[in-house]
Amino acid sequence: MKTKQLNIKTWFIREELEHKVTITYEHETKRAYDLLDIMLAKYYKIDYRRTYNKIEVTEEEYQTWYVYFLEYYIDPGCMYVGSKEEKESKRLLKAMVKFFGKPNFDISHRAGALLGFAKSLIDNMGEEKALAVVKEGMTKQ
Repeated sequence: MKTKQLNIKTWFIREELEHKVTITYEHETKRAYDLLDIMLAKYYKIDYRRTYNKIEVTEEEYQTWYVYFLEYYIDPGCMYVGSKEEKESKRLLKAMVKFFGKPNFDISHRAGALLGFAKSLIDNMGEEKALAVVKEGMTKQ
């Protein structure tokens, strides 16, 4: 399995990533939850006095969680546009994609992916038409 040591800013680990691995996600596999525990153990070992900490990231962690976590801050419609979180996420994602390649994990069941779909509907159709499309889809199920 491919692994990469990445320099991640300590504040980003402490304020953002550590939080993301401690919350509950719906419809995830046991292995996905095991990976969250592994990642949390790595975050607990960091040196808070340093500006950066080296974190070993496996391809499985990258494909399953890091892409999902980092894209949250990069979404053009989110509140992080222009923030330090967005800047750090772009830097990390670029380094991970360069090493591991483009992600291939299916995250369509995750909330961010579903919200992206809803935002696209509203942006392209307007609120009323988008709501009508969703209602129609719900009645056909």
